[in-house]
Amino acid sequence: MRKMLSILVLLLILSCAQREYKTIDFGQFEITVPENWNKYEAQGIDSYIGGIITETNDTLDFDFGMYSGDLSRSDFPMVYDSNGLAELTEKELEILPKTKHLIVDSITGDIDFKKYLQYQFEYDSIDCFQAKIITPRNKGFGGTGIYIDSLTGTKRNFDKIKFGFYGFYLNEKVQAEFLKALKTLKFKKYCE
Repeated sequence: MRKMLSILVLLLILSCAQREYKTIDFGQFEITVPENWNKYEAQGIDSYIGGIITETNDTLDFDFGMYSGDLSRSDFPMVYDSNGLAELTEKELEILPKTKHLIVDSITGDIDFKKYLQYQFEYDSIDCFQAKIITPRNKGFGGTGIYIDSLTGTKRNFDKIKFGFYGFYLNEKVQAEFLKALKTLKFKKYCE
């Protein structure tokens, strides 16, 4: 009995252990992530790109530059005809039955496309910027991340430095950790 109680106490202590975190410095910004997530950098053509590999081998990619994209602008409705279904990846076809979607004979007609949009977003303050936090309406189907329209520059597009950081097809746990990490972003050169 005493041995069983000791094992239960040990299991309780281990299950309550705090997850360890580390801060990754990408030069232009820092982010605090779980200890077992790792940084990677890549060679961009017109922007600084790189990201993080999670413990489940998900890739979280950032794009820091003039042409960084806002994922919510590609919020296509999840309404598919035979051509649309044929364009889906194997992963998307695997996840599709668990999502709110519509399969039709023809994309034309009386369809309320807004009911089937892929993304939802909200605005939040991250460091000294207003950021758009983007998540899929259907868990695991699509991208999760952040978009900041202008770290520097004016309202004219040709001189803005933008920032996007996204992960795709994330499970619930990784998505929650990623969203938590995004709120720790520090743009030290831009928010002094």
